Amino acid sequence: MKFAITIVREKTNSLYNISCHETAPVRKCFIMCLNKRLISVAFLLIIVSVVCSQQNSSSIHFESGQHNWGRINEADGPFKHEFVFTNKGDDPLHVINIRAGAGLTVWWTKNQIHPGDTGTVSVKFNPHNMPGKFNRTITLTATGDPSSATLRLLGEVIPREKTTEELYPHQAGQLRMRTNHISIGNITPGSVKKGLTYVINNSEEVIDVAFADIPGHIKPAAIPQLLQPGETGVLKALWDAGHNEDWGVVTHSFRLIINGNSPPGNILYLSVNIQEDFSVMSDQEKENAPSIFFDERVFNFGTLSHGKSVEHGFVFTNKGKSELVIRSVRSGCGFTEIDLQKEFLKPGESGTIKAVFNSRGLHGRQSRGITVISNDPANPSIVLRITGEIISE
Repeated sequence: MKFAITIVREKTNSLYNISCHETAPVRKCFIMCLNKRLISVAFLLIIVSVVCSQQNSSSIHFESGQHNWGRINEADGPFKHEFVFTNKGDDPLHVINIRAGAGLTVWWTKNQIHPGDTGTVSVKFNPHNMPGKFNRTITLTATGDPSSATLRLLGEVIPREKTTEELYPHQAGQLRMRTNHISIGNITPGSVKKGLTYVINNSEEVIDVAFADIPGHIKPAAIPQLLQPGETGVLKALWDAGHNEDWGVVTHSFRLIINGNSPPGNILYLSVNIQEDFSVMSDQEKENAPSIFFDERVFNFGTLSHGKSVEHGFVFTNKGKSELVIRSVRSGCGFTEIDLQKEFLKPGESGTIKAVFNSRGLHGRQSRGITVISNDPANPSIVLRITGEIISE
C-alpha cells in the first residue's frame, strides 16, 4: 500500500510530498522537500507517523442470541431451535468449534461463510429427567472479530408422570421396591434405629410378604403384610446395635418371601454406621482422651509382579492421656491378611497393624484402604492406604 499527503508550510508556501510505504505495525512517512531552495536539516528529518487502518476480517452477527421456550412438557421433547447468523465482515467466516450445555445436541454450518452470507447453529434439547427451570448456554468459537459468541436457551420443563417401573425400579416377583438397600445411617452402640423402603403390588393378585435368613439383630416388617393389587406399602427394618460387636459401616441382608416363594431379586440389604457419640463428652474428658498417631498412613510398594504379595506394618502410638482401644480394623479386597498385634494401648505405647496385600487378579495402578476405628474422639476413623502398580512379568 502507498499513498501521498500534501502539506503546505504557511509562511513560505513551501510544498512537501510525503510518501507513505507500508510497513508493520506503523507506516512511517518520509518528507521529501519539493522546493530545492529549502535546505533546512530540521525539515529533512521530520517524520510523520500515520496509523493505517486495520486489515479486513470476518465478523459473526446473530439475529438473536437467546431463545426462550417458556413452559414445555417433558413428554413432548425433544425440542429444536435454529440460530441464524450473518458474516458482516469482509473476509470469509469459519465456525471452528461449539461447546454446549447438558441435554443439548448441536450442529452448525461448517463450510466457510462468505461476506454477507448467512449460516445456522441448530440445537436439540432433550428434557428427559430435567424438571424445572433451565438456563443452558452454547459457546461458539469462530474466525474474525469477535472470535467467540454465547447463545442462551431458557425455559421450564413440566415433568411428566413417572411410570410404576420408574418409581419402583427394583423387582422381587410381583413386588416392586423403591430401593433394595435401606441405609439407616449413624447409630451408637446399644441403641436401636429403623429404616424403610416403599413398595407396590404391581400384579393383579394379593401379595403375602414374609422374610427369611434374618440376622438376630434385625427385625423386619411388611406393612401391610397382605398387599392388594395396585396397593402401596412399606418394608421396615429395625437394627439393634446392642446385639452385635461390629463397628463402622456394616451391611447385612435377608431374603423376601413372596407368596411362599423366593423370586429373583428378593435380597434386601441394610447398612448402618456404628460409631461412638463423642458429642456427650465434656472438654475435660476430651482433653484426657486417648490420641492415635500413625507414623505413616500411606505405603507405596512401587511395582509388584502380578500374583505376588507384599507385606507392610503400619506403626501407631497412643499419644493421649488414657487407654486407646482399637475397635475394628477392616480392609478392602486384595488383602489376604490383616493382623492387629495390640488392641489396647496405654499412653505412650505403640502397636503395629500388619497388612499382606496380594496382587492376584489385579492389574495397573492400585490404591487399597484399611479402616481403623478407635476410641480417639478426634480421629475415631482413620483410613490407611497401600498403593502401587501391578505389572505383568
